[in-house]
Amino acid sequence: MEKRKHLYWTPCAAHCIDLILEKLGDLPQHKNALTKAKKLSCAWAKKAEGKEIRKIVLNDRFWQSVLYAITTTRPLVHVLRMVDAEKKPAMGFIYNAMDEAKEMIASNLGGSEGSFREIWNIIDDRWELQLHRHLHAAGYYLNPQYQYAENKSTNPEIKLGLYHCMDRLISDATERSNADLQLVPFRNKEGFFGLQQAKDTIAKRSPVEWWIQFGDGTPELQRFAVKVLGLTCSSSGCERNWSTYNQVHTKRRNRLSTLRMNSLVYIMYNRRLRDRNLKKKGLMDDEDPLLCDDVASDDEWFVDDEVEVMPSELQDEDLNVDFFDGLKASTSTTTQEQIKKGI
Repeated sequence: MEKRKHLYWTPCAAHCIDLILEKLGDLPQHKNALTKAKKLSCAWAKKAEGKEIRKIVLNDRFWQSVLYAITTTRPLVHVLRMVDAEKKPAMGFIYNAMDEAKEMIASNLGGSEGSFREIWNIIDDRWELQLHRHLHAAGYYLNPQYQYAENKSTNPEIKLGLYHCMDRLISDATERSNADLQLVPFRNKEGFFGLQQAKDTIAKRSPVEWWIQFGDGTPELQRFAVKVLGLTCSSSGCERNWSTYNQVHTKRRNRLSTLRMNSLVYIMYNRRLRDRNLKKKGLMDDEDPLLCDDVASDDEWFVDDEVEVMPSELQDEDLNVDFFDGLKASTSTTTQEQIKKGI
C-alpha cells in the first residue's frame, strides 16, 4: 500500500463476522447447546442412544441455552447476510449495522452489562483490531439514510474517517478542497439535497443511486461519495472466482495456455453469476439465502473433487476461445451488472 497512496486495503467483513460467530460458539453456554443439538441428528437417534436424545429434547435447560444462542448471534447473522448478499454495496451500512447488532444483543440479554459484556468484548476485539477502517466511517457519514436521521451518531471518529478517506482517495488538492466545501450543502440539505424528491427517496434508493440522482450540484463530493458507497465489504466474489479457476485447472487441463485459461474462467464465472442471480430472483420473500435448505444447491461454487463442471458444448477442446476473447475485449466494465439484470 505504500506504493499505492490512493487505494485502501480492507479485510473481508463476511470472514471477520464468521470469526466472531466462531469465537462466540466457543463460549460454554453456546458450546453446550451446540454439542447437544448435534446429538439430535445422530444416526443412533432411533436406537438405545435415542433415550439420551429424548432427555435432551425434554430438558428445559437445553431449550434455554438454544434461545440464548439464537438471541446472541442472530443480530450478527443479520449483518453477515447484509455484507454477503450482493444485492447492494454494504460500505454505507456496515458501521451502523455493527453498532445496532451490539445494541440488539445487549437488549436481548436484558440490558445488564454483566450479561453482554463478554460477547461485546469478542465483537470489539475483531471490529477494532481487524475489521474497522476509515472507509466504514466515511460510508456512514455519506449515507443520506444516516446523515439525515434524527438519531445519527456524532462520534468524532466518523468525521475523522471521512477526512482520512478524502486525503487518500482524492489525489488532486483542488478537487479535495472543493469536496470538503461541498459537505456543507449536503449536511444542510441545500440545493438538490433540499428537493422534496430527494427527501422522499432516501430510503427507496440505494445511497449510490441517490447520490447519482441528486449530487449534481456538488460534483467533486458526488464522485467521492459514489466511489466510497459503491464499495463492497466482502471478498466472497473473489473466492468464487478462484473456485472457478481451480475447477478449470484440473489435471486433464493443466497444460492450457494462459489465454485459454483466462477465457474459460471468464465464461464459466459469468455463466454461474447469471445462474446464481436467477436463483436469487426466484426466492420467496420469507426465504433466507444463507440457509442451504431454502436455496437450491450452490455446490458448484466449491471445489472438493475433480468433476466436470462445464456442459459438453463448452468443453475446452470444442470451445471457440478466439470468439469469446473478442467478446471479452469489447465488453465494458458493467458486464457483471448487465448479467445480474438478465441482459
